[in-house]
Amino acid sequence: MLNHKRIPLGQVVVIYNLDRNWPKSDQENVERLVTLMLNGLSSLEVEVDAVEIHDSLEPLRGYHPDETLIFNWCEGFIGMPWSDFLVAKELEAHGFIYTGASSRTLHRTVNKEVIKKILFEAGVPTPPGRALHHEQAKDWHVFPAMVKPAGQHCSFGVSRASVVESQAELVRQIRRLEKEFGGKVLVEPFINGREFHVGVWGNRKPETLPLVELDFSHYTDIHDRLYTFESKFNPQSEGWNSIDWLCPAPVEPELEQEIQNVAIMAYRAMRCRDYARMDMRLWNGTPMVLDVNPNADLDPDSVIPLAAKELGHDYGEVAYRILEFAAIRLRNKLATRHRRLRKATTSV
Repeated sequence: MLNHKRIPLGQVVVIYNLDRNWPKSDQENVERLVTLMLNGLSSLEVEVDAVEIHDSLEPLRGYHPDETLIFNWCEGFIGMPWSDFLVAKELEAHGFIYTGASSRTLHRTVNKEVIKKILFEAGVPTPPGRALHHEQAKDWHVFPAMVKPAGQHCSFGVSRASVVESQAELVRQIRRLEKEFGGKVLVEPFINGREFHVGVWGNRKPETLPLVELDFSHYTDIHDRLYTFESKFNPQSEGWNSIDWLCPAPVEPELEQEIQNVAIMAYRAMRCRDYARMDMRLWNGTPMVLDVNPNADLDPDSVIPLAAKELGHDYGEVAYRILEFAAIRLRNKLATRHRRLRKATTSV
């Protein structure tokens, strides 16, 4: 349960994507999740609407930015892959306050090379890596190596073949990803260590949620010790059924504190907002950030709701808490405008 005095939210609008050309199962899953969120918020006496977003924010025309708080659950505009930052940019242009990362942060986190550069410059532990084309593979000498598209989310392009053990394998895998996705390919040392996914929420004083560990103990082959695209999204895949999630993760207090500290460092370095997920592995005992995921998945079985449940928060309360962080921005926006108007009036 929420263990603090709730911040009033006013009118809330949940915006989300639903394309009638998607497979029926995908449409049903979106409808299930939206209904779950609406019911959860309604149970907490929130006035909430749900609005489908396709190729514009036209459906929000009837809502006033000063009176409406947006729960931004959009992956982007339909037909424009990785355009989540454009939705955020349009919300900003229309004056809406919304949950989650800013358009700038969303745009930066599209590119894994940019993420790595920002983390490195901020002193956040992250594996050394380079974004390469296949002709540059001869310059990489650390094996086994992890190979993934530099400009994709959600483990697109991550499979057993992503772990390579020679330059010949590296060239083949880079060529394969260049053909499938285009652009550069990120190469970094493969870390055969424990993997943790860490939910973080808040702004001025961000907090970590209980750690989630992905248990790969069923596997001995390093090519299988990965959370691949199939493992994430295919219930019939071996990884889906063999990789266990441990929450709270069985870790010693000192290691837990170190992981939490690194997660918050990464959250701040990438200027995440309201909530995000940090993916890490231990490299010789040191937590290393593999990826930063603003506006992380909020399926009930995903990291943030699962971890928040350990603290006693049900699904509606998780959504409410995220909205509270955004509500503070709306309140500050209106207060700032009021002060400016009052100052302008008294100076006349």
